[in-house]
Amino acid sequence: MKTAIVLFSGGLDSTACLYWALEKYEKIILLSFLYESKEDTTITKINKRFSSFLGIESEIIELPFLGNFAQKSGSSLSQLGKNPPKINKIEELDSEELTKHSAKAVWVPGRNILFISIAASFADSFDAPVDILFGANEEEGNTFPDNTLEFVNRMNDAIKLGCMNKIKVVAPFHDYQKKDIVEYLDEKEAKIEFSSSCYQVKQWSDEGYPIHCGSCESCQRRKRAFKIAKKTDPTKYQN
Repeated sequence: MKTAIVLFSGGLDSTACLYWALEKYEKIILLSFLYESKEDTTITKINKRFSSFLGIESEIIELPFLGNFAQKSGSSLSQLGKNPPKINKIEELDSEELTKHSAKAVWVPGRNILFISIAASFADSFDAPVDILFGANEEEGNTFPDNTLEFVNRMNDAIKLGCMNKIKVVAPFHDYQKKDIVEYLDEKEAKIEFSSSCYQVKQWSDEGYPIHCGSCESCQRRKRAFKIAKKTDPTKYQN
């Protein structure tokens, strides 16, 4: 049985990985991590919602020590951290200075190294090969080096030496822009409205949709992606 572990944050990228997996794997497990961040409640709700209506397995692992690291580093994703920086206009996403500042502000120390390593350890407990699906993409790779194909390839090199099972990290959208991911999800008729790109969802609609702040960098990237793709954005925003 071909198995996929989808590293699932509930955002556009990991949701695309989920729908990609649905067509290629017999067994799928949604794996999410909670680390005392502003996103913990959102991640939990979205994981449970997708796993429920798609009828797939779910694993949620708590990593309180990573929350301590995030707080120590001053990450604005920490529950005790400052609010993430605002990007007032979509056009500001073209400013390298602003996006690098935003990336540094929300950075959680070694997060993707840790997530993939734990997923690999989990996969190593299986008695059959496992693919770990990771939502790296070209657009975010421009500001986050742990969202690049180079990072994925190096993690795969380490996994070959560190695990007994046949395990591979797969990044099916590594050369995609966000607008390409929106187009893919639209084509698959994915439940995009239940996904969340926001760093700090504080409210939910009566239908169970996360209400995005609309002004953090991740929200603005989401808005721009729908605009460039010329697709109707079903997301609910405060701003």
